[in-house]
Amino acid sequence: MSGAGIRRVVCGLVDGRRVALTLGDHSFQVWSMDDHQQMGDPFTVPDVGSVWGGIAYGVMRERPVAVVVGGGLRVWDLVERRQLSHTSVNLGLCDVACTQLNGELIAVTGGYDQTVQVWHAATGRRLSGPMRGHTSVIRSVACGAMHGRPIAVTASEDHTVRIWDLDRCQQIGQPLRGHDSEVEAVAYGVLGSRPIAVSGGRDGTVRLWNLDDPDRPAATLVGHDSRVHAVALAKVSGQIVAISGGKDVRVWDVRRRLQLGPPLFDGRDIGIISSIACGTRHGGTIVLAASASERVRVWDLNVHRDLGSVTPDRYASELPTSWTDPTTGDVYDLTCELVDAYGSTWELVDYDGTEPIVCEHPLDPRVTFGIADAHAEYDFGDIVTPKDRRHRSTSRRLDDEDDWFDGDDL
Repeated sequence: MSGAGIRRVVCGLVDGRRVALTLGDHSFQVWSMDDHQQMGDPFTVPDVGSVWGGIAYGVMRERPVAVVVGGGLRVWDLVERRQLSHTSVNLGLCDVACTQLNGELIAVTGGYDQTVQVWHAATGRRLSGPMRGHTSVIRSVACGAMHGRPIAVTASEDHTVRIWDLDRCQQIGQPLRGHDSEVEAVAYGVLGSRPIAVSGGRDGTVRLWNLDDPDRPAATLVGHDSRVHAVALAKVSGQIVAISGGKDVRVWDVRRRLQLGPPLFDGRDIGIISSIACGTRHGGTIVLAASASERVRVWDLNVHRDLGSVTPDRYASELPTSWTDPTTGDVYDLTCELVDAYGSTWELVDYDGTEPIVCEHPLDPRVTFGIADAHAEYDFGDIVTPKDRRHRSTSRRLDDEDDWFDGDDL
């Protein structure tokens, strides 16, 4: 999956198909998790001058919807592909999360005005006055439950995480303190029967919070060498894990408070992680990480769980002899010598389950490419048969700005 300036990625279900929603500056897209194909055209935000900051998935009256915020709040029906509500606000909203309150879908937002607000998704009407407490920008919002009551958890540049009772519209307890700098991301989960949260911040730490005991100091997970932009919680084979993203993506055992295996890595540059989501694909738990490189990388956590603590020289037990690009339909013959349009020799070095990984001679494992990216830039025309069977010229200019980028694979 690719797109210009991906800000957020979330998972959902549309017409019985597991999907990923990716948010750019002025539009969002829906992708099938099964075949990595884009489902329909992008949903374009009419206010092209607005930059949109957050997206959430929800179910409203048995219909899957997307809630997008930034310069305003908009709700789309993902089946009928139509906008249901639009609220223009000048709050500079940074994030949104959805939950149910009294049988109705609500959206909880936070942003530059430092307040937490609750909206009725069907009408876009604000349900209550703003909840105040944060003293700086709210960067991240997550929804969950405590003792059967809906709550929101927020992360702010004021170095705190806060818990909010959405029914009573008030803060629960004192701020959760521990981060030494701005908190950029928060996620909600359940460990046993206890509600928990995981947060990540510019201090490079990941922190685990017991929401039932907010006075207890957070458990600190250390491993990132720079700021943590994104976090998530997931279950893998019955085990609760936390996932965090900065310059790389790491997996943590929540109970033992230890990192599980090496960082998630497939040999390709993933850039700075802006958002993480977890879902399922073919029965396995997967991580989707959106990055500044305008890609969403996908990893199977069940496979990662078996890797141990040492990064393997090669992930794939067997390299493919052919590969079909799921986006373009182009077929790659991987039994032939891999030579680009400029005469340089390449080698197939790995396969991440999604795309073959290649490296130019002399081999440097730190500089590898997905084969589709390498073909688009350097041209492996001799081994590629286009879906339409038309011959592709191997004299393609490197600076041609064609449309190969518009429908990249997940």
